[in-house]
Amino acid sequence: MRKISRNIGDHFNVDVNYSTIYDWIQRYIPQISNYINSLVPNLSESWHIDELFVKMKGGQKRKGNANVAYLWNVMDRESRFLIASKLSEKRDTNGAIQAINQAIHNSHGNLPQIVYTDALRAYREGISQTLGYKVDHIAKCGITKPHANNNRVERLNGTLRERVKVQRGWKNHKSAIAEGQRIYYNFVKPHQALDGKTPAEKVGIQ
Repeated sequence: MRKISRNIGDHFNVDVNYSTIYDWIQRYIPQISNYINSLVPNLSESWHIDELFVKMKGGQKRKGNANVAYLWNVMDRESRFLIASKLSEKRDTNGAIQAINQAIHNSHGNLPQIVYTDALRAYREGISQTLGYKVDHIAKCGITKPHANNNRVERLNGTLRERVKVQRGWKNHKSAIAEGQRIYYNFVKPHQALDGKTPAEKVGIQ
C-alpha cells in the first residue's frame, strides 16, 4: 500500500495515504467480485488446486516464519482462469472445502472431471465431500513427477509468493487482497501462454 501511495504521489502529484488505499480495496473489491462472479466462464474439464501461506497478523505460528494464514487457489487447466482464491486459518480439510465450494459457486455448474493436487490429505477429503467420488483426483502432482504436474497453479503461487513476501502482513482473514489479486490475474494481466489474452477472455468473458 505504501508503494502504491508513493507511485500515485510521484506520477500524479496527489497525496493519498496508504490506509486510504487499503480502505478502497476493502470497499470496492467485494462490489467488483459480486459482479464478475455472476458471469459464467467456459471452463475445461480439469482443475488445478494448490495452497501457499501468507503472513497474517494474529494467524497461526509457523515454524521459522511469522504468523500465517493459508491461501488456496483453484485454477482451470486450459484457460488458466483462477476460479477461486480463498483464505483459511489452517491448512486442513475445512480450508480445502471452503476453497472448492467457492470454485463450485463461481463455475456456475461447469464442474471438472479431473482435479490435480499435491499429496496433502486435506485435498482427498475435501474433494470427496464437495465434488464427490465421480471426479478423477490425481494427487501427488509436482514438477518432478513424470505422470502429472501442477505447474500451472504452482507458477501462479510463485508469483503471489514474491508479492506477499515484501508485504508486512495481511490484517485479517476477511482481507479483500486475495480476491483483488484474483480479479487482476483474470481480467487485467495478459498471458504469453494464452497468446496475449487474459484468462477471462480465454473463457469467453469479454
